[in-house]
Amino acid sequence: MTRQLLIILTLVLAQSIPTTAQSREKDLDQWLDRELVPYVKQQLLVHPRFKNETVMFVVLQDNAPASISNELALSLRDRLLEAAIDSSGVSIGWQQGRSGTSLESRPDDCLHDSVHYYVGLELSQNLDSRYSVNVRALDLEDRTWVTGFGKQWSGRLSTIQRQAMRQQSIDATFLGARDVPFTLEQTDLLASHLAHQLSCTLQQQMEEEYVVSTSNAVPAGDGLDGTVELIGNNLANRQALKLTSDADKTNAVLSGKAHQIDNVLYQYWLTLTPESDNDNLAALSVSAYVVLPNVEPPPVIVDRSTRHENPLPQQIGYKRPHPITIPNAGKDGLIGPLKIVAPRSVSECLSPCSLLQTRANTDAIVFFLEHQANHGLVRLSGQDCRKRTVARIARTGDTLNFPIAKTTTDRNNWTETYEWAIDIDTDTFFALVANDAKIARRLANHIDDLPLRCSTSMRPGLKDAALDEWLTELASITARSAEHIDWRAIQVRDIT
Repeated sequence: MTRQLLIILTLVLAQSIPTTAQSREKDLDQWLDRELVPYVKQQLLVHPRFKNETVMFVVLQDNAPASISNELALSLRDRLLEAAIDSSGVSIGWQQGRSGTSLESRPDDCLHDSVHYYVGLELSQNLDSRYSVNVRALDLEDRTWVTGFGKQWSGRLSTIQRQAMRQQSIDATFLGARDVPFTLEQTDLLASHLAHQLSCTLQQQMEEEYVVSTSNAVPAGDGLDGTVELIGNNLANRQALKLTSDADKTNAVLSGKAHQIDNVLYQYWLTLTPESDNDNLAALSVSAYVVLPNVEPPPVIVDRSTRHENPLPQQIGYKRPHPITIPNAGKDGLIGPLKIVAPRSVSECLSPCSLLQTRANTDAIVFFLEHQANHGLVRLSGQDCRKRTVARIARTGDTLNFPIAKTTTDRNNWTETYEWAIDIDTDTFFALVANDAKIARRLANHIDDLPLRCSTSMRPGLKDAALDEWLTELASITARSAEHIDWRAIQVRDIT
């Protein structure tokens, strides 16, 4: 009897060990507040490598700073950053140390432009469904990790934390770089960024003061009119140059110009040019990348394929809304043109359908969308109706078929298009393709914002201003990753 009791107690204790160990597992938030923040603050003050040096806090991905990450990693990084900013004796790089979206900064902020160390936080998922956070410091000069500095956590994330990890987000620290350009909604931040850059350059050219007229600043155009004036005011507030209304007293011209790099991606150059040959004044320039979606003049659409003795009122002088240019329509040829075919067997469709068909020219991840005539843009899920965006994997040379509601397969009734319009009166199907898994995840997260259609019935899609905003962001994503993204589209004239 005693032996049986001992066996039972042993089994009970053995079963309780995992529960006890799990209860001792450190919560990520508690670990960050109680261990990581105090450790990093102390190391920045006492570690000899950080003495009199400027640091920046970044999210790491594959051992390198990531300009695009996820909301959880960035929120953890921001909590570390806020603690460091509040610590006396710690020097933070200007791009992170500035106050929010303020357009003004002090001249001594230029001292914080020379960043020597990155303190990086890397968040990753392990094979056992647990997660790890690894914090290290990178010496930017010799590209080595700082010895004697580091902290690590491993454990499980809460549901909210896992959701945040799935949400992609841009690190504002790197705004203005080629892969995270400014947008038209961020002209105040663009002005702040360029004014800071130019004012710090001006500090090294102070043999004679630059005087700029308040009335002769050259506008940029392309939707950026007013940016030069905003930058000029910012520079004057920093006492980097002088503004005057007297044209006779000026000695320089402040101008801005956007140069197209690739479709919607532009490099915006701010230039300060002497008005005459003055040996004491030099021409100065700074730049940043910005996305400027191309908007073509609205053409008058005359549909000659359908003839009416009495034309419908909406066909007379109908103007198509401005299309938005999305880079790379068939440019890189990751997939072949789209076409519509009939299924060869009933096994390809659970109900009457047609098939979108394309051929993969390389290993690719493909997403299918439909802009329903007068009903907006939707993402297509197929008949399994998965809530998350559905991707189709294709290998080089594969023929890819995707079921859609039954429609015409007559080649004369559909044509390839290179436009993404805000409003259309013909059904249009799109195939978005990426040849990089990280870029594909970025596209999937963006496509998740579209309503889902997974049946033969119409589904209210994204329209008007909401669609305009969605397409503008798609243009930005495509411009930032142009070498990894391709797309194809066809318009269908006759839906049966």
